[in-house]
Amino acid sequence: MKTRDPYQIIIMRPTGERAVMTIRSFWVRVFLAGLVVLAIVLVAMAVWLAGTRGDLAEAESTIEIQSGELKDLNLLLTRKDEEIITLKQKLSLSTIYQSLPESGEPPAPRKEAQAETPAAEVHPPIAGIKDLALSGGELSFKVENVRPSSEGAARGRLFIVFRKQDSEVCHPMVKMQDGIPVETNRGLPFTIRNFKPMNVPVPPAMSDWESMVFYIFDDQGRMRLSMPLDKRQISQETQ
Repeated sequence: MKTRDPYQIIIMRPTGERAVMTIRSFWVRVFLAGLVVLAIVLVAMAVWLAGTRGDLAEAESTIEIQSGELKDLNLLLTRKDEEIITLKQKLSLSTIYQSLPESGEPPAPRKEAQAETPAAEVHPPIAGIKDLALSGGELSFKVENVRPSSEGAARGRLFIVFRKQDSEVCHPMVKMQDGIPVETNRGLPFTIRNFKPMNVPVPPAMSDWESMVFYIFDDQGRMRLSMPLDKRQISQETQ
C-alpha cells in the first residue's frame, strides 16, 4: 500500500480543468528550510558587516590618533635637532685656543703656567689666531672670525703679552693685572668678516722672549680669547 504525504499543494488552471503542478509536502519543507537558512545567512552577514564597519571606524580613529602623534614626534625631533645644532655652535664657540706641545715631546710644566691662566672669566671666542710667522723682530699672523656666519662680523681688540722668565711686556703698552691687560679699550682694534692679516713688532726689551699670550676682548671689555704660545712652536710653524 503506497503511503501518501500528509499534504500537498496543487496549482490549478483558472478553468479548473487540469492541474498545472503538484508540490508535495517534502518539497515545501525543503523550500521553507531554504528560506530559513537564507534568512539566517542574511542576518549573519548583516551582523558581520555591522561589526566590520565598527572595526573600520575604530581603526580610522586609531590611525588619526597615531598620525597626530607622529606629527608631534616629528615636531619634537625637529626641535631637538635645532637644540643640538645650537649646542654644537655654542660648543664650537666656547673652544679656547691652547698651545700644543712639540711633536714627540710630552708637555712639560712651566713656571709661568699659572700666570698664563687668566683670572678673568673667558667668554665664547669671537676670533682666533692662525698662520703665525716670526721674521726678524716682527710677528705676523691672521685674526680670523670664528663666529657663525649668521652672526656677522667679529669686532674686538687684541693684545699680545711677551714673556721671558719673570718679566713681561704687553703690546700695545697698557696696565696689566696678574699678567692680563686691564685697559681693554686700548688694544689693537679689528672688525673682520673672514680674517685680517696683522703685523706686530717685538718690543726691543723682549727680543729674547720665550713665550707669549694672545688676548682678545670684545667691545664690552669681556675676554674672548686667551691663547698661550711657546716661541719654539712659532719657529716650527715658520720652517
